[in-house]
This record gives sequence, structure tokens and C-alpha cells, in this order.
Amino acid sequence: MKKTLSSLSPVRQTAIISAIAALLSVTFTGTVYFIFFGVDERFWAAINMSFLIPWAITVPLGLHMSKQRFELFCITNRLQETQARLRIANKALELRANYDGMTGLLSRDSFFTQLDKLRTAEHLEGSPHVLMIVDVDHFKHINDNFGHPVGDKALSLLGNVFRDTLRENDLVGRIGGEEFGVFLPATSVPEGRIIGEIIRHEIEKTIFEPVEKMRHVITVSIGLTAVAAHQERGTLLGNADTALFAAKRQGRNKVVLFEPGMKGKPQPINKKKQDSEPVPLYSNFM
Repeated sequence: MKKTLSSLSPVRQTAIISAIAALLSVTFTGTVYFIFFGVDERFWAAINMSFLIPWAITVPLGLHMSKQRFELFCITNRLQETQARLRIANKALELRANYDGMTGLLSRDSFFTQLDKLRTAEHLEGSPHVLMIVDVDHFKHINDNFGHPVGDKALSLLGNVFRDTLRENDLVGRIGGEEFGVFLPATSVPEGRIIGEIIRHEIEKTIFEPVEKMRHVITVSIGLTAVAAHQERGTLLGNADTALFAAKRQGRNKVVLFEPGMKGKPQPINKKKQDSEPVPLYSNFM
């Protein structure tokens, strides 16, 4: 590894500088003296003086200056190390701000920000788009029966399914507790329904064992809507949410497309009572 002069210790810097100064002084003095006076009885005395004087001047001065340079070099190194740590910390903060720590998918704010940018992008102008809201069926029962750490494990598995299933340019983010948003750019509604069914199928066949050697089948309901650049984000989310409610009402584990006139009604009254009742642990095991 090569070392610069400023990276050496003050003593080594001073020794190198003094030796160079003495060599130059001897060379210059000897040459000038020889040209004008030749080699006489004072020649070697002049050479000795030209050798000693640079040392006398450069040693104290060089020590002082090289010490300052060495301190500056150390400060510069510390500054570079601090900047590197700051870059790492900023990267970590950026990841925490833009990605969900549980699933590794986009965070809610980041998903909506990228959704707005992508659906109005010039290179996609005129292309059809699809927005989906994916909600885990009976997720509360997983948390209640097996505990929140097991529920977190289920969400992490779903994150893997989305990454493995969706295309490179598709957006997916966790927009709620067990709710995910998926935006499919340059995708028609029929293509979107096929992708929605693939997601639903892949999640349903995912191996999830809340208790060792006991499989629990995870299902999702998906609300899907066509996207137009002129539509407000709130309208799009409302349409997808309405379709999601329809999927829930139709028995869950379904993909439903929003259609004009479709009403997003709350769940039936007796449904709330059913959700409050505990589910036997064997009800969803295979």
C-alpha cells in the first residue's frame, strides 16, 4: 500500500525534508564554490556548513510543520470516516422511511408517492393501468389464536409472495396492518384480473405453519379497479376498496373488479358477531 508524505509520522517527514534540503544545499554550494574559487582549503569547510545549516533550520521548522500536516491528515481521515458513517445512517433512514420493516415492501407513504408519479408518467400516457387492494382474510384470528409474532411471520411470507409473483415494474406496498396495495402499470383489466388470481393462488398455497407441523392456509380478498391518469387517488382507492368489500361479502378468497354502481356497504351486523367468536385451531389446518 502506497503512503503519501503527509501520512507519515512528523519525525519521518522532518527527516526526509531535511535530507532533501541538505542534499540540495551541498550540491548548490559545492557547484557555485567550485565555479568561482575552485577546490581550495576552504572548500570542504563550505561544504560542511552547507550541509549543517539546512539541518539546523529545517529540523525545528519541519517538525512543527509536519506535525501540523499529520494532525490535518488525521482530522481528514476522521472526517471521511464520519461522512461514511453518515451515508450509511442516511441510507438506513431512507430504507426505514421508504420500506416496511416487516415485509420489505414499500411503506404506505412511499407506495402512494410512487403510485402518483407512475400513473401520470409521460412514457405511460394513454396506457391502461390497474390498482388492487389485497386484504388478508381473518388475519385477526391468526393474531388472537397464535400471537402477534406468528402474525408478523405470516406478513413476512406474503411479502415474499409479492416479490416472487409480480413483475419488475409493478409497485407493491403495505398500506395497512394486513392490507397491501398493488399497482400494475401498462396493464389491461383482463391482465390485471389474471395477475390478481395468480397472487391469490400463490398466497393460498404458501406453506405457513403457526405451530410446528400444522399448516394454516392463508387466503386473501382482492379488490381491483382500472386506473385513469385524470382520476384522483382517493377515487381510485375508494373504487378498489368497494370491490374489496364485494369480495369479502362473496365469501372471501376472491378477486373482484370494481364496476360502476357497485356499492361499498359495511359488513352485515351478524358478521361482526361471527368475527368476535374464537375460531377452533383445527378449522384451517391441513
